[in-house]
Amino acid sequence: MKLRHRLLPLLTLVALGLILYLGQGHNIQWDWSQGGRNQLHPQSQALLQRLHGPLRITAFVADHPVERAAIRELVDKYREQHSATELIFTDPSQHPEQARKLGIQHTPQLLVQYRGREELIPRANEQLLTSAIARLSLEHRGWILGLQGHGEASLLGQRNFDLGSFGERLKDKGYRISELNLADTGQIPDNAQLLVLASPATALSEAETGLLRRWIEQGGALLWLADGEIPAGLAKALGVRFLPGTVVDAAAADLGIDSPTVAVARPAAASPVAESLPAPVLMPGAQALEVAGDVSWTASPVLQTGPRSWNETGRLKGSISRDPAAGEKRGPLTLALALESGKGHQRVLIAGDGDFLSNSVIGNGANREFGLAAVHWLTGNRQLMDIPPFTPPDLELHWSPARAALAGAFFLLGLPLLLAGAGLFITWRRRKP
Repeated sequence: MKLRHRLLPLLTLVALGLILYLGQGHNIQWDWSQGGRNQLHPQSQALLQRLHGPLRITAFVADHPVERAAIRELVDKYREQHSATELIFTDPSQHPEQARKLGIQHTPQLLVQYRGREELIPRANEQLLTSAIARLSLEHRGWILGLQGHGEASLLGQRNFDLGSFGERLKDKGYRISELNLADTGQIPDNAQLLVLASPATALSEAETGLLRRWIEQGGALLWLADGEIPAGLAKALGVRFLPGTVVDAAAADLGIDSPTVAVARPAAASPVAESLPAPVLMPGAQALEVAGDVSWTASPVLQTGPRSWNETGRLKGSISRDPAAGEKRGPLTLALALESGKGHQRVLIAGDGDFLSNSVIGNGANREFGLAAVHWLTGNRQLMDIPPFTPPDLELHWSPARAALAGAFFLLGLPLLLAGAGLFITWRRRKP
């Protein structure tokens, strides 16, 4: 009996020693927090697993243990997914020349370096860091050229119908944006990666249409926002046909939209471009399209309306209803179509509306998100995702107005009265003989 009592402390120490030894060689963690706050967003994890080569992060921050510990905790999450991640701390006051060269105005700031490229981000959080890594890992860095010369919406313009806001968002993603007038140049530059044809007001010439067709045949990518003048030769070459009239959608009223000509489009089943979107894409004055016949493309619907829509060929005033005799088809109608060659080298995306990415409408629904997804698919840069700001759900209070008012009344009136009453009661008890 005495021997057993003497061995118990010894066995406890041996067990603790074994646990410490195993803990050094095996890093096992469990995240039981609500919403997974202690791990990276799934899209961040997917991006890091695609990286090839070392990732270096230099944190410009003063020698403050608390600040540095927070940054180290963030970067450790990245190191778990990509072991070749290096973190270096630099105090700008100790290296003023380097800080001045990089334009360090405040701390903390992170310098992210990958495969000979670098980017400075203003704060240390997952959203900014993952976005910077995605831009640095951009494999295809050719130019996105918006076609001009026929009154097209401009990727650099600021008018309501232009696409300037969308162009700025593409620049934020690391793309290079410019414009091209085929009538002036007569050719498409070799460093072009994607052409954007957005709502031409006048017809393209046969020579310009021929240039676009050869560009696509040679493996070029095209985003065609089909609004305004439709190049018939291009549509025929791609094997698509636009349904007559304007799409009207009764589902718009469900979203509080007064005009039935705003089509409510959602990703089609097995869409190759956008599997899921946070909201529907709202497309005003859209045209529906369909595959015209046997073509050498793999055609996949990308966006479709619901069953309460049709292509209205009559007047858009007063009471309107579908007329099958006039060629008006009931939904679902295809509003965006993805075309891809058998080997995947040629990609075209056609949307039956150009206004949904315009400066005045791009903020509606998931218009911006779908536009970015379309460009990422066309350029082969699907790693350029948006990491949404994340707030753990258990740090937020969602109270009804009545409950919030009750809580306020308790702290403003109830609690002071309770404390005053307690004080009076204690005083009375002490004075009582």
